[in-house]
Amino acid sequence: MDAVWLKVKADVLSRPLISLLILVTIVAASALFTLALATLLNLSAPYDRAFEKLNGAHLWLHFERDRVQRRDVERIEALPGVAGSTGIQYSVVSRVQVNDTRLWISLQVVPSGEMGPVNRLLIQEGRYLLPRQAELLAGSDLNEIHDVAVGDAIHVTNADGRKEALPVVGLAYNPTWDTYRNTQPPYLYVTEETLRELFPDESAWDWSVGLRLDDPQAVDGMLGRIESALSSDAIAEQTDWRDVRESAIFGAQLNLVFLGAFSLFAILATVLVITTSISARVLSQFRQIGILKAVGFTRGHILALYLGQYALLALIGSPVGLLVGVLLSPLPLKSVAASLSTTYRPPLNPLVLLLVVGAVSLVVLLATLGSAHRGAQANIVRAIATGAEAPCRKTFLGVELAARWGLPVPFILGLNDVSARPLRSALTGLNLTLGVMGIVFGLTLNETLRTYEREPSLLGIVYDAVVTRQETSDRHTRHRLENAPGVVAFYSEYLADAKTETGQSFQVRAVEGNLAAFPFHVTTGRFLRPHTHEAIAGQGLLDWLGVAVGDEITLTLDEHGRRPTMWTIVGAYPEPINAGQMMMVNWSTVERAVRPAEPRTYFLQLAPQEDPARLKQYLEPRPDADLNLVLVGQTLPDAVVYLQLAIFALAGILVGVAMINVFNTSLLAVQEKLRTVGVLKTLGMTPGQVVAMVNTTAGFLGLTAVLAGIPLGWLLTREMLLSLSRVYGLGQVKVTLNGLYALLLIPLMVLVSMVGSVIPGRQAARASIVKVLHSE
Repeated sequence: MDAVWLKVKADVLSRPLISLLILVTIVAASALFTLALATLLNLSAPYDRAFEKLNGAHLWLHFERDRVQRRDVERIEALPGVAGSTGIQYSVVSRVQVNDTRLWISLQVVPSGEMGPVNRLLIQEGRYLLPRQAELLAGSDLNEIHDVAVGDAIHVTNADGRKEALPVVGLAYNPTWDTYRNTQPPYLYVTEETLRELFPDESAWDWSVGLRLDDPQAVDGMLGRIESALSSDAIAEQTDWRDVRESAIFGAQLNLVFLGAFSLFAILATVLVITTSISARVLSQFRQIGILKAVGFTRGHILALYLGQYALLALIGSPVGLLVGVLLSPLPLKSVAASLSTTYRPPLNPLVLLLVVGAVSLVVLLATLGSAHRGAQANIVRAIATGAEAPCRKTFLGVELAARWGLPVPFILGLNDVSARPLRSALTGLNLTLGVMGIVFGLTLNETLRTYEREPSLLGIVYDAVVTRQETSDRHTRHRLENAPGVVAFYSEYLADAKTETGQSFQVRAVEGNLAAFPFHVTTGRFLRPHTHEAIAGQGLLDWLGVAVGDEITLTLDEHGRRPTMWTIVGAYPEPINAGQMMMVNWSTVERAVRPAEPRTYFLQLAPQEDPARLKQYLEPRPDADLNLVLVGQTLPDAVVYLQLAIFALAGILVGVAMINVFNTSLLAVQEKLRTVGVLKTLGMTPGQVVAMVNTTAGFLGLTAVLAGIPLGWLLTREMLLSLSRVYGLGQVKVTLNGLYALLLIPLMVLVSMVGSVIPGRQAARASIVKVLHSE
């Protein structure tokens, strides 16, 4: 085996450039695989650490105040399986002014001086509340959305309608504030003393309680036991810690999907590079293999020789790629960790080391095995006498057409080289196709996001502004909006809590107004007709309940609904909140069931050139005006922008690996046909024509790759986005690709392929005719 080891080292060192390029591809594949693996293994780690550190509540119950007594809460806290409780938490929903924006928030009472044992807050900036101080903590979401900072003053409207300015002394993260599946308002945290000064009437305070369970997965069972122990409809809402967890890691899940796809592409591209390289290497050394077997090498020795070469490169490249991946691994989870004020812990542990090094090395060996086995089976006499078999002599249709059309000889010879080694050409073309698919993936995602930014109705956002009211009557609000400057149309909405006959609870949007003026996007079926018992449902609701367009659904609404009401689902629409688990109906069909409640939210469509300041002045003429106007922003979040950049970077890596394969293929092809090149140069072929011949082969492979990669990349992007959309209840996704970009990609990839073959082509062009023919 010493001779085998010496031969392994000699072969690796005798072709340093090819060995280095293969090493680079192994490093890239290992790094991307490490990134995907690290993201998978640590997907929820930042949230889980914060949740455990804060002793988070697994189930949060919001009560109907007039249906629950203190002894009911005490019975809940004493149930088997309840490990701890926050005790009764008091809160009041009120209007506040944050900078120049007025919004509704929930004032939550927390203990002064020291936090309780369950569901503690994480102070991210500033300090905690002090006793006997009129101050507040702001939820971290207010900092993200409204730029609330420590030291700011927030004006809270008290029970008398007057504004009280309270300083923000800290920013806090609540581990059970659900940002996705519930329509919870932002939280401000105050002491009980401060809340009593603002709202002295305790009967107006809302009650809730957070429970920590012995079994975190027993939320559904515990909720059922609690509901059976309380009076009917005593629980207004509940928050499941698993939903909050899913919301917190949503961005990291997107990163995982895309990193997983690109790491798979990178590993496949590495397999193609190695398969191309080992195949050509074995063919070029067939006569040498025969000589080695003649001097005593066995089949096992030959197999070990070629497997050893690539195993050596894998054992060097995969740890380097692992290290690079570990250094980059905080990036996919940085936003999650930062939002929870935790640090990312690099996943450098024996499991990750074993998976990365073992999996990449195994893939490399499997890619090498076929050609190595072929060399090991070579017949000694035939291998020494004739070497490898001659390339395929059958030309394909493109060569015949090029000759018939009288195209230049270098072009025809370059096309002929594609069919001379069809397997090698196919592998190189497939590698280029993966690079094209990566670029198309990024372009399609970018254009799709821009489409949704231009047409927010595709996400269910069909309005330009939202108006809310508190004291003003519904009738007066409608009158004001009918005469408001720049308001083209509006409709009102009442959110009703609904329950199915089998006990599933969700919210129903009861709407009324000029609905025809709004661009509702119905993905299946049609829009509901006014004053009918028709409904349209979010795709998430249809999937959750197992119903479809055309089915009937019977619901009981709110605590007021004594009799169930039936609707016919006539369409599906993209619902942007509550995981798509909502339904839209006509207000006239629920008005009687929910009396005396009335709509408090109004959605506006504005004229294109309307000045929002003029409308705001009309609706809010005084600082204490009851009506509140909020404009809808339509910009992409920073996380999405960073994701787009990451995808283009990953696509660039795939293109780089593809160029390495083109280089290897061109170099090996040139080395195999140096005698042919010498003959052609003897017959008058110039160095420029030699380079053109080599570039033609690479350019043709690039052309076929881009023609195949554009539709395949678009289909891949569509299927991945559709899968994500189904998971999060958004329904159908409109996937678009800019046609101009697709057309420009064709010459770009042809050029990239030709660039990869420039050095081998120039090497062939510079070869001395005498030396080439003499060596042959």
